[in-house]
Amino acid sequence: MGDFTDYDELTWLATITGVHGVTGAVRAKYFTDTPEYYLNTSLFFVEIEKQLHQKNVLRIYTAKKSWIIHFENFNSRDDAEKLKGCRLLLPDKKLKPLEKNEFFIHQLIGCRVEDQNGCFLGEVTDLLETAANVVYKVQKGKNEFLVPDVPHVVLELDIEEQRIIINPIPGLI
Repeated sequence: MGDFTDYDELTWLATITGVHGVTGAVRAKYFTDTPEYYLNTSLFFVEIEKQLHQKNVLRIYTAKKSWIIHFENFNSRDDAEKLKGCRLLLPDKKLKPLEKNEFFIHQLIGCRVEDQNGCFLGEVTDLLETAANVVYKVQKGKNEFLVPDVPHVVLELDIEEQRIIINPIPGLI
């Protein structure tokens, strides 16, 4: 996820990875398990050089695990090229409502990580998505280690309490 500005009441939903065609459309990699839920989105906040800009969506559809988005007033490949690498954000109230025991990945940043005895091991500073599972980057002072989100390692995850209890298997820390 890296070093990005965090906005109150806005969630990073996608990143523009390139252009699509010659008519100003962009390709965006989405970070959701339900991309079809957002196909009626009419507006995104686009972060351009750490500044937020509202962009009206004319058309959005899925293609190869990405969205193809046509924004208003973006009519050429050159227009679209300027958005490459920009983040797309939505107000939290526009996000798909969560089911019980679901959470947004970004809510894990800042969680305390403890062992089964309550010993503080560090804080989640970043997340890495691998083909197999999510891995939490945990930091305590200058020490850093990775925790795979697998059942025999992550024993409890409490978003409301901002706490993750792990079984620190040998070699993990």
